[in-house]
Amino acid sequence: MKKIILLLILPLISYSQDLNSALNLHNTLRGYYDLKPLAINEELNIIAEERAELIAEQDKIIHSENDYGENIFYTTEIKLSRDYFLEASITWIVEVDNKLSMRQMLCSECKDIGFGVSMNDDKVFVVALYDEMYDDANIIRSRTENNNN
Repeated sequence: MKKIILLLILPLISYSQDLNSALNLHNTLRGYYDLKPLAINEELNIIAEERAELIAEQDKIIHSENDYGENIFYTTEIKLSRDYFLEASITWIVEVDNKLSMRQMLCSECKDIGFGVSMNDDKVFVVALYDEMYDDANIIRSRTENNNN
């Protein structure tokens, strides 16, 4: 019964979320490092949604092996009023043990982003896909280093 209720609620979560809050946070961070803003890409949204659904189904975070950059977030706190896209983006910035997510957000070659969300019995998963995957050559390490070059 719980699964049926969650399946009925999922469309409400998916469509009630405002991608703009997460996009604005990404672009505010990128602006601090003098990087061009990202734009929402509908094709990336579709692929990110498919990835989120697969991850929720498997209940296991496995990064894809495609050419897209990817950040993944999950929470066990399921509430309709939460902005999961924004919460995920904040988490990717403040993660202490893993700065790879923030590095992806600061990939200087990225122009587009897409978001997807899905849930299983006890978790909500958010996936952000970027049109480029970061590497050491296209990461801005710090504003000071960038301005000194």
